Amino acid sequence: MEPTQSERLVRLRLMLVGLTITLWAAVSTVRLVQLQVLDRAAYEKQAARQSERTIKLAPRRGAIVDRDGRALAVSVDAESLYAVPQDITDPAGAASAIGRVLGLDAAERKELRAQLQRNRAFVWVRRKLDPATAADVRALELPGIGFVTENRRYYPKRELAAQVLGYVGIDNLGMSGVEYAFDEEIRGRAAKVVVRTDARRSPLEYIEKPSTEGHTVVLTLDEAIQHAAEVELERAVRESGSLAGSVVVMDPASGEILALANRPTFNPNRFGAFSSSRWKNRAVTDAFEPGSIFKVVTAAAGLQEKVVTPDEVIDCGGGGIEIAGTRINDHGVFDALRFRDVIAKSSDVGMIRVAQRLGRENFYRYIRDFGFGVQTGVELPGESSGILRPTARWSALSLPSLSFGQEIGVTALQAASAIAAVANGGYLMKPLIVRQVEDPDGKVVKSFRPLAVRRVLEPETVDVLTDILRGVVREGGTGRHAAVAGYTVAGKTGTAQKVDPSGRYSMTAHVASFMGYVPASRPALAIFVALDEPKGERNQGGDVAAPVFARVAERALRRLAVPPDDPERVLRAVTYSTERLARPAAYTPAPLPSEAPADEPGRMPDLRGRPAREAALVAARRGLIVELRGTGQVVGQAPEPGAEIEPGAACVLTLGRAPEGSGAP
Repeated sequence: MEPTQSERLVRLRLMLVGLTITLWAAVSTVRLVQLQVLDRAAYEKQAARQSERTIKLAPRRGAIVDRDGRALAVSVDAESLYAVPQDITDPAGAASAIGRVLGLDAAERKELRAQLQRNRAFVWVRRKLDPATAADVRALELPGIGFVTENRRYYPKRELAAQVLGYVGIDNLGMSGVEYAFDEEIRGRAAKVVVRTDARRSPLEYIEKPSTEGHTVVLTLDEAIQHAAEVELERAVRESGSLAGSVVVMDPASGEILALANRPTFNPNRFGAFSSSRWKNRAVTDAFEPGSIFKVVTAAAGLQEKVVTPDEVIDCGGGGIEIAGTRINDHGVFDALRFRDVIAKSSDVGMIRVAQRLGRENFYRYIRDFGFGVQTGVELPGESSGILRPTARWSALSLPSLSFGQEIGVTALQAASAIAAVANGGYLMKPLIVRQVEDPDGKVVKSFRPLAVRRVLEPETVDVLTDILRGVVREGGTGRHAAVAGYTVAGKTGTAQKVDPSGRYSMTAHVASFMGYVPASRPALAIFVALDEPKGERNQGGDVAAPVFARVAERALRRLAVPPDDPERVLRAVTYSTERLARPAAYTPAPLPSEAPADEPGRMPDLRGRPAREAALVAARRGLIVELRGTGQVVGQAPEPGAEIEPGAACVLTLGRAPEGSGAP
């Protein structure tokens, strides 16, 4: 029986419905495949962007320590304040309460209120609060206000080596000094905090991914020597009224920098409170005309090339010389001087005579060989190469001017490296400020070894030059105030006129300097000192810079336990305050008695009961560095009698009155 018209219509409708459902299902399936399979990654990223916020927290920076592991820069925990605006019911009240604790002014409170009213899941309020402030904010118990533990940089020694260390910004990135130069090694890997929110952007959970601690940088600095350099430099700048000053102390054999001090300075814990001019490491970045200290280079070149001998008599022109129609006046009236006295008395005319014998190209070569006109390559940012024009740009006066340190710009570090090259036997060493980099487990991942750039002088030249430079520090020499009791010092003074705004050399403003090494026979230290525009009647290099050299050297030698050349002279200086008042006017020290037969070489003798001077001389002649404590005769000693000893070790003698009936002499 054939279907009726109405049945056919019903079947057709059912087929259309079925086809529609099938097509819808097919389209839905295709769309679901596209969403769930083909475009899944893209939509997951979009969902994450809408529901997650990732906050990067600065990693814990590795420490910076001195050569013996003493901490100079460390990272400490600090709490940072954040807000979740959706959870804050009273933004105005919260902003007012927080503003009072943080000490915000009206404009800052208004800005904070605007932040708290935004439809956001997370906003920073204040980073790296001090513990007291964090506690005060926490006590408010405000909804929607929380804390995240970050870390901040802390410099426990405050101003010590500030320009060497540098400082760190709020984002924990190094901004200057070693902090900047080794930022990649020190910084480590950042921590992450992931905040997940619901459809209304209310936070659901926090997921923390910890940071990886940075590496430790071990410097070549010695904290004690650095402190001594800064204390003595600060004293000299204050007493002389200088605008600024620098001290560089190097180990001449290795090129390691034991101290690098600058004044004025700053506290890197509060670097923003200081003028940016105080942040720079002027010993590395600032070039100045060296003046007479540069005569060491001229003398070295002349002796090496054998155009002059130490005892050759030089015509110093009665205090002046005329070159290319220009008269150059000496600082004193000198007629004829032996070359060694030309250096000791710092005659400009005498040095001009030597430079003329050398010639332009020869002299220029020695200047470059000593490291001037190029960067030293020290691992510190902003190093200047100084100023040295090629010979093609020299005038008729350039050669004579350069011979005594004009028409050239040098840095304090270049000068220290140059004198270190003389001290170590003739090798220019690359200055080192970093010894090694260690990972958090203490494994060395990078090390910096001594590097000889080139040989500048032959040993025979060094010996002759050292003998001449020792004369500078003897009585009658310009550097006599650089003498260190018990040690021979070789060095050179400098007083360099500065150029005034008119382009002429100033008659009042100058840089006073001294560079030298000690002990001269077996140098352990090369030291450079410079003071910018010292005031007063006696403000020459030998007056203000040489004494700084002596005081820094004395403390550094004691720190390094370097045996003296003249033990008796050391003891005279050490015991001066305890014996001077007790001596008669015609005091003559008694001869030193022979040591007891039982004393063995390499063993500590028994010094108890002996007079202070006698005991100290016995110890000093064993190569020990003696420290006397108290007055009277020896009542205690360290090391103990019979203990093994080595030259250069410390010896402490405790003085006092011997107990009655002890039988002590």
